Amino acid sequence: MDNELPVFGPRKKVAKDLAKKLISNAKIPNAPVSLQSVIDYLKTLYTLDVKKFSIGKKVSGLLVVCKEIDSESATIGFNANHPWCRRRFTIAHEIGHLLLGHCCNKNAEDGSVNETEANLFASELLIPTSFLKKDFSKIKNVQELAKLYRVSEQALSIKLMETRLV
Repeated sequence: MDNELPVFGPRKKVAKDLAKKLISNAKIPNAPVSLQSVIDYLKTLYTLDVKKFSIGKKVSGLLVVCKEIDSESATIGFNANHPWCRRRFTIAHEIGHLLLGHCCNKNAEDGSVNETEANLFASELLIPTSFLKKDFSKIKNVQELAKLYRVSEQALSIKLMETRLV
């Protein structure tokens, strides 16, 4: 008999549903999703700080959570040297880690369950499927849609394929 525990995959539905709930709670009516509005809403629930860092080319962002006896605070750091669209995705990704309860992942691997969940969360937060379906029916140009959503064309293309709109 095999004594190894089963390996579970990413909680795709949980990550996406959490992003949808955050969009609703932050009262985001349409694209582009205002990360400032999302952060302002989260600050009503958490002690949260978002800061830019110059941390080399390889690191996009980080999340530091400090737990004390009677409180918890979090700081999201994003790489100020990365392009604007990348910084938006990084902040959304780190918010995903925070809300999904991920912690202590010093050597994050691109294909890890936590990274996959945070990426799915960030994608749904910045490019909500319900918004995209409505907007894609009017705007078929990837460049224009990427500008509207304030994301990279690559991120938008992945979302379009994932949602089977293309």
